[in-house]
Amino acid sequence: MMQAQVLAARPGPVPDALEGRARDSVASIERSGWGEAVFSAMRDKVFCLCLGFTGNAADARDLTQDTFAKALTHYVQDRPIHVHAWIMRIARNTCLDHLRLRRSRGAQQPLSELSAIDWWTPEDRAGKEEELRTIRRAVAALPRGLRDVLVMYEYGEMSYQEIARALDIRQATVASRLGRARRAVLRSYREVYHDLH
Repeated sequence: MMQAQVLAARPGPVPDALEGRARDSVASIERSGWGEAVFSAMRDKVFCLCLGFTGNAADARDLTQDTFAKALTHYVQDRPIHVHAWIMRIARNTCLDHLRLRRSRGAQQPLSELSAIDWWTPEDRAGKEEELRTIRRAVAALPRGLRDVLVMYEYGEMSYQEIARALDIRQATVASRLGRARRAVLRSYREVYHDLH
């Protein structure tokens, strides 16, 4: 279903400023099934990355769709060497744009990811939701460089090498930032739950 939604969101026509050859290349990409193949291979990772940034499954689905629409639109122009890292960078930037827009217009209340779990009591659900909110606040409070690496690794399930390529930093920097981000989130969590755990 999501695949049909993404593929239905085909990019608009190629601007006239592009050469006819580039326009033909976009049509060739669509005919070859490249977009569908890349989407099938990467949709879960992109969705998890978007979920990590937004904390909201509905927004993550929309941003996943936007990411692949942008990738189809810009593939011929960008000609990425590392397609996986390039798409994950598009996803990250799409999420950051979304978060900036959400901040400017005010946050909306997301539906709980735990609402479909019916074997928990209301007290259990409230406790888990509060823990998730605490962790999300801690992640959101991280400096951007630390947050990006943590979300890409934990939610996007990207390797150190993939993150380094996507952010154009060294793998040692990825490892350092990831460790600092984890310690900061754990410290924030413990400040809130120091009595309980």
